[in-house]
Amino acid sequence: MLSTMLAAAALAVPQCPIDRAVYRLNTAPEFTAGFIRQDRRKIRASDLVFWLKSPQRTYFFAFFAPNGHSGTYIGPDIDPRISATLDDDAEFEATKRAAGEEPMMIEFDAFDPALKPYDTPPQADSPPPVRLFARQLVQALWYNVAAAAGNDEKAAQESIPAGMFEPAGCGGPPRPLSGGG
Repeated sequence: MLSTMLAAAALAVPQCPIDRAVYRLNTAPEFTAGFIRQDRRKIRASDLVFWLKSPQRTYFFAFFAPNGHSGTYIGPDIDPRISATLDDDAEFEATKRAAGEEPMMIEFDAFDPALKPYDTPPQADSPPPVRLFARQLVQALWYNVAAAAGNDEKAAQESIPAGMFEPAGCGGPPRPLSGGG
């Protein structure tokens, strides 16, 4: 029965480019997520940034692939639309501040229509995943929300249930907020 449910669930493929696909958390639809193109100066493991919109704020996470074969991780970053407006020195300082002294690394999985995990971080030319999963977001938004919010000490603790992000349509990232949060 589980394999039938998973097979049926795998059919929902976003019909838009990866940076326009929007996902909803299946256990709490008020949490949405997706991808936005990274500032070209900061492209490392991916040319995308993962965004998460909660009831309180929008979080941005850059992709990492330690050693190129140790899985995909996300870590706090700044909104790439804001990054693109900053000069090199200001961008470097903002990114350094967002990452913090001990960078937070959250395991991240994206799944293709066969529910096979992507081997590498998603890229702008990748097909949109059918499921997204970041298992440590629950702990990050509850126990270490300031770090998850790019070291914003004003960030308030949030309760996000464990679950998978599923396609919810096309539209792209939320509009930038003044102040970067």
